[in-house]
Order: sequence, then structure tokens, then C-alpha cells
Amino acid sequence: MASALLASKTDLWEAALGVLPEKVGRVTFDSFLRTSVPLSLDGTDFVLGVPSDFARTWIAERHLRTLERCLTELAKEPVSVRLEIVPPELLTPQEPLPAPSAARDVIPARSAFASLPLNPKYTFGNFVVGTCNQFAHAAATQVAKAPGTAYSVLFLHSKVGLGKTHLMQAIGHFVQAYRPDFQVVYISAEQFVNHLINSIRDNRTESFRQHYRSVDIWLVDDIQFIAAIEGQTSEEELFHTFNALYETGKQIVIASDCPPRQLQIMNERLRSRLQQGIVADLRPPDVDTRLAILEKKAQTEGVAISRDILVRLAQQIESNIRVLEGALMKVCAYTSLYGVELTPQTVDEMIRDYATSSSQPHVSIDEIASHVAKHFDVSVEQLKSARRSRAIADARQIAIYLARELTDHSLHSIGKYFGGRDHSTVIHSYRKVTEGLEKDPQMLWLINNMKTALSE
Repeated sequence: MASALLASKTDLWEAALGVLPEKVGRVTFDSFLRTSVPLSLDGTDFVLGVPSDFARTWIAERHLRTLERCLTELAKEPVSVRLEIVPPELLTPQEPLPAPSAARDVIPARSAFASLPLNPKYTFGNFVVGTCNQFAHAAATQVAKAPGTAYSVLFLHSKVGLGKTHLMQAIGHFVQAYRPDFQVVYISAEQFVNHLINSIRDNRTESFRQHYRSVDIWLVDDIQFIAAIEGQTSEEELFHTFNALYETGKQIVIASDCPPRQLQIMNERLRSRLQQGIVADLRPPDVDTRLAILEKKAQTEGVAISRDILVRLAQQIESNIRVLEGALMKVCAYTSLYGVELTPQTVDEMIRDYATSSSQPHVSIDEIASHVAKHFDVSVEQLKSARRSRAIADARQIAIYLARELTDHSLHSIGKYFGGRDHSTVIHSYRKVTEGLEKDPQMLWLINNMKTALSE
């Protein structure tokens, strides 16, 4: 028998409803389990009424063991689950889920598969560019200006809070402003799976496919969750949607917390497709970029914070832009509430829980120089030499750019490595390559491939 506290089928199921969303995922819970009803509890045999044959198959093949483990933990003894289809009138009434506030503005004619609204703050104008994100920003800008052309697939990746969602939505805003005839769809991987499940359940699979395979700009966030949500079915559908858009010259932008090769997905064809475009990473910002972010944020919020305080925040919070902005908001709130002058000690106390540090591994300058030399068929010694032939000078500038992008070395140490050049020469080389990224598609592809190879 079930425990005395959960003696009835209703008590046991109500207790389970409180924890199941985390265990099976919000998509499955909202689509099937939220409306299901407990039919009987006979000893350790639990019978659950579900809305359809599709729901029974879906739960049985993917979540039955999880369901049984959950009920077993709650009942304090083993519970086996049997699924039965019940008429609609016996199901728990389902409250309508709130639609995204701006969804109808984005795709007014297709509310069944509504796009997520774009954050009005996530524009190119509000994005602070630094060495940590310059390549990703250049790629995103080119995609926005000429969607579906040279860079029809852009894959942005970084740890949480470094700006990939900002850049992705900035592309959407730019295209909506300058190409209003283009249909822009911004979704998360979870929303894509949610729409897929609902379309299968409601016999609207063809409408689902027609919708997603006819958009002009497809922005997909948090792709790393695609395998974790429901598995192979979702991956297959994403793969075929990706293919359909790619083959018709549409623009695809994907964001993830890791590069394509590290995605935990079963579909190798999908992984291969994700790697075939520009892959751009965003790294934790250096102190100068963090300071610029804080200054722009304070200006946007209309709050006057002294530069000394902003410098202190920038020096102590290293790895995450969201955390950085959160700490600034706490300081702003304190200033507003108490109207007192901030001291370094007060600031340190307020941001103690925000302080972070980054320790990401970096490639060495030796590795960069060897890779570039091999690609351009020159020697590392020639890169370090005073020779200025076009081939060697171009290779040297790219090596210096990559050293600035992928290592923590100062301008002085980079210049010293490449034949004792001063910091102004390093800056000149970096800017020359940066200008090339913004204008020359071949340069963007070259740097993309080299960064990918050096990161493996």
C-alpha cells in the first residue's frame, strides 16, 4: 500500500504534479500530463488516464520510467504505472497558456506557431564591441546586411551571459527595420519542440512544416537543449527544417552554449550541417570592455555613477555580462534608495556575491604561429623576421590578430614574440584584419576556419 500521507490516487497524483515539470520537461508536462487524471491505485499499481493514443505512446516510450520513479519516491514504495486513454470529458480542464506579448506583432497570420518577441534593448547600437566578441559582431553585422548570401548559416556560441542572444536578436531587429518584407522568426529550442509536439498531437504536422520551412530569417536560441528535451524526433525535424531553409537560400542563425562539435546530439548529419557555416564564439570581456559595458548601461538607465566605482565593478566581475549588469543595478538601486555617496568599501560589500573569475584555457602563441605559418606556406621564423613581402606580412598580421583574440597576452608581449615589434604595430595589424572581416567574405571564412581549428 502507498504511504498513509499519499493513500489515495488523487493525493499521489497531485503530489506528483508538483515535481513532474522538472523531471519530464515543461513541454511534455503541459501537452500531456497536466490534463491527465488518476484512474486507480490498487496496491502498487497506478493507472493514469491520458488524452490520446499519441500521448500514451509518447509517455510510454520516453517518460514511463521517470514517471514510475517519481511516484515511487512519493509513495515510499515501488509503483508501476499503466496508461489508459480516456474520453475528453474525464480529463482535467486545461487552462490556456499565455501567448507571448509581442508574438502577434511578429507573425500576425501564424499565431499557432508564434515567434518569441525580440527584446527592444538587444540591438547593434546597444552592443559593446571588444576583442572578446569582435569577430562574432562582424559576422552578425554581415548576416544582417545581406541575409541568406555569403553566410547563410551563422553559429554563435558562448557561456551564459556573454551576448550571443543579444547579437542574434540584433540581427532580427536590423532585418525587420531594413527588410520589412522578410519574415523573421525567433524561437528557442524548447519552443520548437513544443510546437512540434502540439502539431503532432493536433494532426497539424504539415502546417508546422510549412510554417518553419518558409521563413526568411530563422533565429534559434539555446540549441543545446534540443537533444535534452525530447530526443531523436526533435533532432530529425530540426535537421529537415534546417536543410529546407538552407537549400532555398534563407538565413539561419543558431545560438548555443558550446560549439557544434560538443553538442550532445545523436544526429551526426545535423551536427555536420551546423558546422558548415560561420562559427563564432564570444569570450568573457576584458576589463576595458567590461568598463565600456558598464558605462553604456549606466547611461541607458540614466544613472550617474562615478567612473572610479565603475572601474571597481569592472575589475572584480570578470566572466559574465549579465552578472556585471546585475551588480550595477544593485549599486544603482542602493544609490537611489539611500541617496548616499558610494565608497569603495560599500561597493565591495554590495557586490561580494557577484564577484567572479574566469579561467578558460587559451591556445598558445606558438600554436597560433605554427598554424598560420603552415597555412601560408611560410616559416615561423619568417613571421618573426623583419621581412615585409606581401605573403609574409599578411600572414604575420593574421597571426597577430589571432594572438590578440585567443590569448591573454598583452600588446607588448605579442609584439615581442613577433620580432620585437612595438604595440602600435600590433594594433595596426589587428585593425587591418578587423577591417577585412567587415568587408571581405574570404577573410571572414579564413579567420573562422583558423579559430575553429585552433580551438579543437
